[in-house]
Amino acid sequence: MRILLLLIVIIAVLVVVQAQRHHCKYDSTLINCVLGKSGGETPAPSTGGAETPAPAPEAPAAPSTPAPAQ
Repeated sequence: MRILLLLIVIIAVLVVVQAQRHHCKYDSTLINCVLGKSGGETPAPSTGGAETPAPAPEAPAAPSTPAPAQ
């Protein structure tokens, strides 16, 4: 019985530590946040929604008027 209690306490401490590292909110999504981000990736604050790639840099636009003749 002591071992079971000790394991529960250890698991609770690990959940709290991981929640702090992943910036999880302490609500009903806590376990999903802690377990969902434990794939070896670096912790980052969630921006909400799926990650979107950065937009490609735009090519410089051609001038609309021709250059004056010399």
